[in-house]
Amino acid sequence: MEMLQLILDGDATPEQQDEFRAHIAECMPCFNSYQLDNALKELLKTRCNGKGAPQALVDKIKMQISQITPH
Repeated sequence: MEMLQLILDGDATPEQQDEFRAHIAECMPCFNSYQLDNALKELLKTRCNGKGAPQALVDKIKMQISQITPH
């Protein structure tokens, strides 16, 4: 989950990005989590006029996703 957030936030190193891509190519639950989190991030970005969502909302959504996402 931590690596997923680094990737989505653009904070992962090139090596971490390569490792993550290799992992999600083999791991469907992680691939699905990535797709869902990325779509959610983009939705929030567009709905919040490009300002991003309040951190409390982001944290709450991430917590709820982690509770329903297997892996």
